[in-house]
Amino acid sequence: MTVRPALVLLLPLALAACAARTPGAKPHDMGEAQHEAEAGTHEQAATTHAEQYDPNAPLEKDLCGAGKGRRPCWTNPTEAHLRESEQHRRMAADHRAASEALREAEASACVGLDPADVDLSPFEQYSADIASVEPLVVHRGGKTPEHRIVGATVTVRAVEGLTAEWLQRVVDCHVARNASVGHDMPEMPSCPLVPKGATATVSSTGTGFAVAIRSDDSAAAEDILARAKRLAPAAP
Repeated sequence: MTVRPALVLLLPLALAACAARTPGAKPHDMGEAQHEAEAGTHEQAATTHAEQYDPNAPLEKDLCGAGKGRRPCWTNPTEAHLRESEQHRRMAADHRAASEALREAEASACVGLDPADVDLSPFEQYSADIASVEPLVVHRGGKTPEHRIVGATVTVRAVEGLTAEWLQRVVDCHVARNASVGHDMPEMPSCPLVPKGATATVSSTGTGFAVAIRSDDSAAAEDILARAKRLAPAAP
């Protein structure tokens, strides 16, 4: 039996990603704290520009339009500051939305879990029960067959009380939590769920559980495999 990651947990992230017009303001572009810091920077810039806008400034003569349609017009020389202020406020709002999406995704994924399950990588908790680590390879046929490593499969032996559904919940929680902190988890150097873009699916093997962790990004896929290899049981 395969347990798929809950799609509902990805909804806030998808909505924020669609709404973001600011470069770097999609949820997974950075962590929650970084998004908040960027929002603060843009809000400060918006305030600075707003203070330089004077609606009563003397108008200056200029040429408006293009080509033969150009004609004399009068503009407020400080109006550019108003436009800059509005743009920075929109950018701040995009970063705030991304931060909130990460926060909601983590809260939804980790609700009801014991603090120890949230703080410790599941692979750290069950390190003694890891049976094997193998590269996760995608095979594509056709005239030019392709065999591409996209991550790793970590197999865990059956443990009393451990179910595929529960393990999937813990895995989903850690994926969401890692995204929230910007995938910067130096205290978990061997956790293959840390790299940016990692997704994981748990399935039953009959004698335990297989956790397939993958990423469409080649660098992240290599990182996933390298981390997973550190979990592999020592050869007898």
